[in-house]
Amino acid sequence: MYRYSRMLCLLLLGALAAPLAAAGEVTTYGAGLKSCRAYLDARDGNVGDAVDFVDWLGGYFSAVNRTSKHRNNILGLADLKVALERLDDNCRARPDLHFAEAAGLLVLGAKPGPATHVIEVTSYGSADKACYVFVEAREQKQPDFWAEFLHWLGGYLSGVNAMSLRTNNVLGDAQLADAVDWLDSFCGAHPVTPFGAAVEELIGASSGGRIAAITP
Repeated sequence: MYRYSRMLCLLLLGALAAPLAAAGEVTTYGAGLKSCRAYLDARDGNVGDAVDFVDWLGGYFSAVNRTSKHRNNILGLADLKVALERLDDNCRARPDLHFAEAAGLLVLGAKPGPATHVIEVTSYGSADKACYVFVEAREQKQPDFWAEFLHWLGGYLSGVNAMSLRTNNVLGDAQLADAVDWLDSFCGAHPVTPFGAAVEELIGASSGGRIAAITP
């Protein structure tokens, strides 16, 4: 079962794990590396492909809210649906932008509102799902369901890298596959922990730009 999951992991990560890592640039994963044109094509065509962007964006905005020193609800009174509508406009105006760049412009253009200083950090998508859901999705051979977590993870790490004042690559020399291995182990040991909290533990386990240990 684990061998199958590992092979499936490598197949899914093939589309997610090649980061943009040029010197001085923010390391970005997954759908964030695709063009605005690809996003618009997905929105206008294949619903399954569009979901990948939505999952990634949920992770990205969750990370922005968690990492920002000033605001923990960057969208204010809006939600992901409104954010997607704004992204549509940005991407139609500049179709050659990377999707992550368009999302970053949306963050820069966000206006403060009455909901931007809520007590708890606002999160989206897979953040609140329990770790055991992630583990079961892998063990039960559900690549589509499991991919939801991977796209969210790629967006979250991309968002942390974009917002952090300390690093532009929170995983350092580690690869996304290493991060997934760490999460497998952590979530197996902490099945009721929210997936978003598990990812925060992953980031906390990175020391000097490296994941401290594969086994939490």
